Amino acid sequence: MLTRAALKNPYAVFAICMIALVLGGVSYQKMRVDIFPEIKIPSILVTTFYRGMSPSEMEGAITLKLEQRFVEASYVEHIESQSLAGMSYIKVFFQPEYSIDSAQSELTSLAFSIIRQLPPGVYPPSVYKFGVSSLPIGLLSVSSDTLGPKEIRDLAYFNIRSQIATIPGISFGPPLGGKVRQITVFMDPSRMMARGVSPSDVVKAINSQSAIIPAGDIKIGDLDYYVYSNSLIDAVDKINDIPIKVVNGTPILVRDIGTAADSAAIQTSIVRVNGREATYIPITRQEGANTLEVTDGIRAKLPKLTEIPAGTTVKFLYDQSLYIRQAIANLQKEGLLGAGLAGLMIFLFLRSIKAALVVALAIPLSLTAALVALYLTGQSVNIMTLGGLALVIGTLLDNNIVVQENLHRHLEMGKDGRSAAEDSAIELTLPILVATICILIVYLPIMFFSGIIKYLFVPLAMTVAFAMLADYAVSMTVTPVVLSRLYHRGHGSGSQEEADQKDWFRFVLAVYEPLLRAGVRFKAVVILLALLALLGTGALLLPRLHSEFFPKVDAGNFTMIVSAPEGSRIEKTTAIVADIEKLVQETIPKQDLEEVISNTGLYFGDAARFAPNTGNHTAFVLVNLMTGHEGNTEDYVNAMREKLRHELPGVEVSFQTGGIISDVLNFGLRAPIDIQVKGPRLDLIRPVAEEIQQKIAQVPNTVDVRIKQGKSYPELHIDVDRTKAAYYGITQDRVIVDVITGISSNIALSPNFWIDPKTANGYYLLAQYPEQSLTKTEDLLNIPIIGARTLLNPTSSLTSAGSGGSIVALQNTPFAGRNLDLSNGFYAADERRGPPVLLRDVATLNMKTGPDSVDHYDLSRLINVLVTPVGNDLGHVAKDIERVLATVTLPKDVTIQLKGEVANMRSAFNNFALALPLAVLLIYLVMVGLFRSFIDPLIILVAVPLGWIGTILILHFTDTSVNVESMIGTLMMMGIVVSNSILLVDFANRMVHAGASAERAVLEAGKRRIRPILMTALATILGLLPLALGFGEGNETMVPLARAVVGGLAVSTVMTLLVVPVMHALVLRRRVQPIQPPAGPETAEEI
Repeated sequence: MLTRAALKNPYAVFAICMIALVLGGVSYQKMRVDIFPEIKIPSILVTTFYRGMSPSEMEGAITLKLEQRFVEASYVEHIESQSLAGMSYIKVFFQPEYSIDSAQSELTSLAFSIIRQLPPGVYPPSVYKFGVSSLPIGLLSVSSDTLGPKEIRDLAYFNIRSQIATIPGISFGPPLGGKVRQITVFMDPSRMMARGVSPSDVVKAINSQSAIIPAGDIKIGDLDYYVYSNSLIDAVDKINDIPIKVVNGTPILVRDIGTAADSAAIQTSIVRVNGREATYIPITRQEGANTLEVTDGIRAKLPKLTEIPAGTTVKFLYDQSLYIRQAIANLQKEGLLGAGLAGLMIFLFLRSIKAALVVALAIPLSLTAALVALYLTGQSVNIMTLGGLALVIGTLLDNNIVVQENLHRHLEMGKDGRSAAEDSAIELTLPILVATICILIVYLPIMFFSGIIKYLFVPLAMTVAFAMLADYAVSMTVTPVVLSRLYHRGHGSGSQEEADQKDWFRFVLAVYEPLLRAGVRFKAVVILLALLALLGTGALLLPRLHSEFFPKVDAGNFTMIVSAPEGSRIEKTTAIVADIEKLVQETIPKQDLEEVISNTGLYFGDAARFAPNTGNHTAFVLVNLMTGHEGNTEDYVNAMREKLRHELPGVEVSFQTGGIISDVLNFGLRAPIDIQVKGPRLDLIRPVAEEIQQKIAQVPNTVDVRIKQGKSYPELHIDVDRTKAAYYGITQDRVIVDVITGISSNIALSPNFWIDPKTANGYYLLAQYPEQSLTKTEDLLNIPIIGARTLLNPTSSLTSAGSGGSIVALQNTPFAGRNLDLSNGFYAADERRGPPVLLRDVATLNMKTGPDSVDHYDLSRLINVLVTPVGNDLGHVAKDIERVLATVTLPKDVTIQLKGEVANMRSAFNNFALALPLAVLLIYLVMVGLFRSFIDPLIILVAVPLGWIGTILILHFTDTSVNVESMIGTLMMMGIVVSNSILLVDFANRMVHAGASAERAVLEAGKRRIRPILMTALATILGLLPLALGFGEGNETMVPLARAVVGGLAVSTVMTLLVVPVMHALVLRRRVQPIQPPAGPETAEEI
């Protein structure tokens, strides 16, 4: 029906083809470009901050309370959390069917419903969508020869961010690095003690004497006046004149106890770019935005930035779009190269440029039609969709090859071009439809996948499906129309060109026909050999294959996670990082090294979510290589690992490779293998984790075995004696507030703000001691709490009113043994002053150690043992690790789980364990319905397991792992193999129905179908050969897929031409009685 309609209206066919080409080009230009399809795993990140609170305190006071409320949310899959110093991060993962917008709204409501239960002064929780789009696609670096760290940070935060915010699709966080400007009253402890002033007095004074208070307006006469006041101090120096209190008629000013200065907060994060201190803004993209458009927008915006001081440089670093562009470009190039090789092969077989061009028409028409469909379904251009297009390029020629071959057979019968084209296409309608459906149906089980592989491979399956459906339409319409025009006069018994073609191909037939005859004669031997080959390959080689979740890629960068001894000051950690940077420059040649970016310390605020650091003792160093670098990234990593082991033995350094590919697939996890030890208490699970670490370090092919959480971060515990404090007329919270204010300012308790009149930018106005005044524990103990006394009679509770007390009473008080004049008591806040009260008078200091991070998984405490496997055999390493874990004795309520990439791999393999047999079953059932036979589909499917022989062989000899890509290739190979078998079985069945014997039918079918089968197989193999060879950056992801198809198809083609006819002959012989051949030679045409 389709063919007849096309032949009746060739102009409509031409118009539709042109529409497809034009719309395909437009669709390609409009489609979003990224490295992977959109991965929509609904997950939400909730961040909460409370400066100065330790990890253990954050866990109990904030993190756990929020987690306990979040379990009430709908469709929660699991909850992860991390409590750091002053920061709480909670990731809530939802079931895939739940809307991310609904999840964000629900968690926001739950978080703010308990805000009153959180400690006073806590920052309100921030609720973000967390996913692939949250990962940085680049870093916008700001450095200067003329500006200091404070000015550079201000430039990045207030100026540059506001200018790039208009770029479509861009998202970013606060800048990392530099120094945060603040106005600070630096208090002098000795001057404060002398004047009886406490830190709380200073804070109260500056907060009450400099405040943002609107005065409104007033109508006087005929005019309306805006009213301004000097409630907010407009110059930093004027803060020194703020009165704190008045004693004996003399005011005590800020300048009397310290100095107000335009300064910076104590630096907790240091960023260096190529050895030079800088600031960078982490750049991300909004959900659904085009990565390339965002990065192009940034590069276009940089020359247009205004108000950039002389000597200041703004650069876009760590541009992940470069890798994406390279990967996409290489896939396009190798797809075109594969198409050219397939076309050349078609020409060599057909020996006709016209015939080759007719066959090749299927490629542009099918691909552009697929692009239109992808655009309409909201897909993007990525390595999976482009990989799908490259995968089917050779397959797209199959149907057209078969149609053209069949047309020549009809022409040789003496038919005219139109009749031959129509009869040829109609005759092949069912076989081609079945073959197309079989190729499509192998991808149907992917719809039942779960997790990240569903989001990766559904777009690939859709791409293949769209292209194959378009190809079916082309082979049933366009190809017959074009061929009918080319051969409108027919060619009788065949042209000279056809004769030459037959002469060329007769050498192949001369080899094939005797082999097939021998196979038909010795059926048992052929079947036995095929069975032995399958069993032998499966038994000997399959267990030796390496396995991993996703093929490793050389993304041109690697990251070093650095951990100095716990408690190291940021200055010491920065010095260690500088040594590492020098080693990088010594190891990597200049022509390969583009930039080295380091981030040391823990930034306080939202920007910390863009760095893996957990304290001032941690850092990460990002090494970016030149595009087209000569050296291998893995080689550089191994060299650095050896150097660091000898040069910095006390520093723990682990490596991450894979760039954006690894970040996306692992969702930001630090290592492929994450051994999670969970339990109710840290003191229970810590020894277990340490035992596991020691044992795993001995497992072969493992490196960077480390525990994620530290345990020995130094802590100072201030134990206030509440009774002593009460005798002095102060409370425990007053003591702690004064201590906190002195050492880390009043930012967490009662912050104030100052607005710069020149720029209108707001900054914190705080009070604290100078950092250099607190260098030892004695300085901390000497912090003044109050400088004079409140009315205090320590014996009033033990004697009658008005009594001065007794010696016995004093022995039970903090004043025992002191010669005190108690007749009038002690007073504070007036002219009567007594000796100062220091922290040491009411508290003691205890030195302890604790964790630098407290992590949870589903509200249970968690310690992670991270492991990096060597090479591409994650599966065998995981099995070795599990054998070690089986020897670990676990306390009650302590559990161990393997997470990370190994868990994703096993989940994917379980999905494929269902997909492969399901695909075979579906193919069988489809063919049963179309062939109306239960036996013929089984004969066709014989080639499928035989194709696995080739897949196993090529994976083994090329040292390619079994991964999700090679398994998808195996699925694709199954569909192609079945389509080739269908050609043989269908042709033989037609001959039997016409009266031929079983042996004659299979021999003639093999002779007639060997050329189209070889052509289709070679077209697919050559189309994928550039990808299978693995040349070009970014193609590593598709190499296993291409190799699985090439290896499986190469072997299965031979098996299809030899084993399938033999099996079919065996079945046909039992199904029908052989018919005596006529006196003359029997041919397919006579039948």
